[in-house]
Amino acid sequence: MALVPIKQLDGPCGYLRWKESVLLRVHTLGVARVLFDDRTTGDGDAGSGDDAAAQAAAKKWARDDAVCRGHILATLSDRLLPDYQRFATAANLWRALARTYHVDTPRVWRDKFDAFEFEEGAGGVLLEQIAHAEALGVAARLPDGFVAYELCGRLPDVVSDAVVMRSGPDNEMTMSLVWDVARRVVGSGAGPERLWRTTTAMADEAEGCCSDGPKPEQSTGRRNRGEPGHVAKNSRRRV
Repeated sequence: MALVPIKQLDGPCGYLRWKESVLLRVHTLGVARVLFDDRTTGDGDAGSGDDAAAQAAAKKWARDDAVCRGHILATLSDRLLPDYQRFATAANLWRALARTYHVDTPRVWRDKFDAFEFEEGAGGVLLEQIAHAEALGVAARLPDGFVAYELCGRLPDVVSDAVVMRSGPDNEMTMSLVWDVARRVVGSGAGPERLWRTTTAMADEAEGCCSDGPKPEQSTGRRNRGEPGHVAKNSRRRV
């Protein structure tokens, strides 16, 4: 079976793709278990069939471990190889690389989520940006409703106004609602130049996308007064 080529790991920026590619390879080879399961020993009752089976299992484990370790080392750059070839088992090698490059703390992702802004104009692909922002929120372990609320304060007005109208008087927002509204707006043919205009002259269009919920003037008034349920643009609320 032909194996998919793997771009060598040479630093943190390529770690995620490298990790998933290596996992695909070792699963394809049938040796991934050595990364996650306890090592098989050759212990058994001397002279019994169990002893022979245990010895065979231990030999297979050693072979699988060597194959897995070799494939991981082969995907490291010349710069990294000397730092990691000292690890004798595939599991220890895998953990050492994760210790270096897999920095997955909620605080790191929360900072990235807080700093996220939608890119306006032709370079901003709205649905792709929503997917990226949602992924940052999930990595930061933020509640779904909070992510939706925060993004609503940063989305184009035509989208955020429609989300507020659809969310009801208690402003119960969800990412499913954000996605539904954004997909409807983009599906209606709204290009970047329309998305990033203010919605003063577009309330009828927003209502047409999402007919249920309060009237546009009611929603706008609620937002402008700062009453419960309003969404401030470019908000930076903290939990």
